[in-house]
Order: sequence, then structure tokens, then C-alpha cells
Amino acid sequence: MDKLIDGRGRIRFGLYDEPVEYINYLDYPLQTPMGFRVPKLLRRVMANQFHFAGIIGPDVMVGMAVVDLKFVTNGFLYVYDRSTHALFEARKLALPGAHVAIRPTPGRPQSVFDASGLKIELLAGSFKARAGDIEIDVALESAIPPLRLCTRAGYRGWVYMEKATPINLSGHVSFRGRTIDVSSPAYRGLTDWTTGYMRRDTYWNWAATATTLSDGRSLGLNLSCGVNETSFTENAFWIDGALTKVDMSNFVYNSRNLYEPWYITSADRKVDLTFYPETHRGESVNALFIKSKFTQLMGVFSGRLRAEGGDTIEIKACPGWAEDHYAKW
Repeated sequence: MDKLIDGRGRIRFGLYDEPVEYINYLDYPLQTPMGFRVPKLLRRVMANQFHFAGIIGPDVMVGMAVVDLKFVTNGFLYVYDRSTHALFEARKLALPGAHVAIRPTPGRPQSVFDASGLKIELLAGSFKARAGDIEIDVALESAIPPLRLCTRAGYRGWVYMEKATPINLSGHVSFRGRTIDVSSPAYRGLTDWTTGYMRRDTYWNWAATATTLSDGRSLGLNLSCGVNETSFTENAFWIDGALTKVDMSNFVYNSRNLYEPWYITSADRKVDLTFYPETHRGESVNALFIKSKFTQLMGVFSGRLRAEGGDTIEIKACPGWAEDHYAKW
């Protein structure tokens, strides 16, 4: 379909089998909870966008993101050395401008952050980033069709997202004088492209991976709790490209000690995983209009998944992410 919002200002909520070419968020007739129309200028600054990309493999995990909150923009890049548990990262805040942008075309993404010595480009066919002695140069070879979903957010808002995992890669990651080949099947990638008029106060837990199982099959996983689950969920996993949709997920963890094991299950019993954290990156933003408390943990999953056909997939020491995030947009 050409646009998310039709000529009458309506959105079809739910899962999308076909690509959405253009997220025309300014055409949405956003209203306050009491029914007052929000002017276009305010609609422009109230729409949030972010684009995250990850790379996972035996030696390193890489995360990078472009975040556009309109009042302020944020970029981060890190490399996690799995052998030493060392984390190397760069992150910057910047004012909105020409050097920070997320084009509203999720099927042909172009997300760029270029400020204060940190440059990130998340494009349709590549991930590129540079900061200090960190350099990412990766081509995206192939990916399964993403999970496309639009859900209600709060009383009048909405969120549209595309989650793609796993993605086949070729290229390299360089840091601290080392260069590592991150080509598939040893390494896989994933992306999270999200935009919309989100709830002012929100939180979420998230778990994800993109990897190659011991039997050679590919695995992609995306689970979330606390957001984007109004009548629908973004929960799913893929075994060799075959989708298994998952019901509501539950994250049980110690919020006072995030390094204790996390237990992640689903209402339909298709997911039964334990996540063991190894390290994390986090940040807190306490600006005038915006607050964010973000903790993204890197570690390994163990447990089992039950695929659509009933097969049980054993998961052992599978690298991936878990996340705890509060935001006031």
C-alpha cells in the first residue's frame, strides 16, 4: 500500500502482509483526549521515530540507533566483545537538523545521525557507522519479510513498526585495532523501525535475537511487553524463515538487580526462555519535556520455543538482547 493513512485520515490497525511505502503521519487528524484537533505544527513535533540495528555472532554484538524525538535527537553505537565482556561505545545528543533524519519510508529506510564525531547510516542495503576507532561497514544480503504492525497507543495515538530478524550480512566490524568478519551464517542482523504518536508515559520490556542454531537453521526472535499490544502483539519468532506468531509475553525479572536471570514466557506456551545478562549499556535523559531511563542488556538465552507445527526447538546459550525502558516523550 502507498500510505499508512488514507484520504479520510483513517488507519487500519493490525498486521500488514504487504509493505507500506510511506508513513504519512502528518495526514493523521490527531486529537486531544477531549476531542480538540491538534494543529499540524504540533503534530509534526509530537511524532517520535527511532531505528535500531543489531549484529550478533560468536565474537561480538553490535548495536546502533538513530532516535528522533523532534525536540532532541540521539545516536548511539557500541561493540560488545563477548570474549572479554568489554563494551566500547559512543553516544551523542543533538538538536534536530539536516544531519539527523529518519525518512518515513520503512521499506526503503534512510536513517542518518551525523553529529559531534558520531556518524550512523542505516539504509535499505547497509549498516555503516563510525566513531573514534569503531567502524561498521556491513551489507545486508537478504532478510525474511519483516513483521509489520500498527496498533493504537493511548486514547488517540498510534504506533507503526517493522521488525526484521534474522538478516543475512556480509562485511566487517573494526574496533581497538581489531577487524572481525561479521558475514553470515556466523553472524546475523536485525532491525527495529518504529514511528508514531506514542503514549506520553510508556514503558516496555523487549527481547530479541538473530542467530544460527547448532543444527544450521536460522533463528529470529522478537518479544515485547508493555507497549504495542493493543488488540495485537509484535511477538513472533522465525525458524529458517518460517513465522510462528506468539501471544502476549511475560517478563519476570528483578528490577532492582537486572543482572539476575530473566524469565520470559508467552500465554500460549510457545516461549519458555531464560535470559542470563552479561553486560549492559544504559542512559538517562531528564530534559524539560522528555525523560528516558533505558537499559539494554546483552547476554544469552536458554530454553525452548514451540513452533507453529508443534516442533520444539531447544535454545542453548543463544546470544541476544533484553531491555528495560521507561520514557516520557
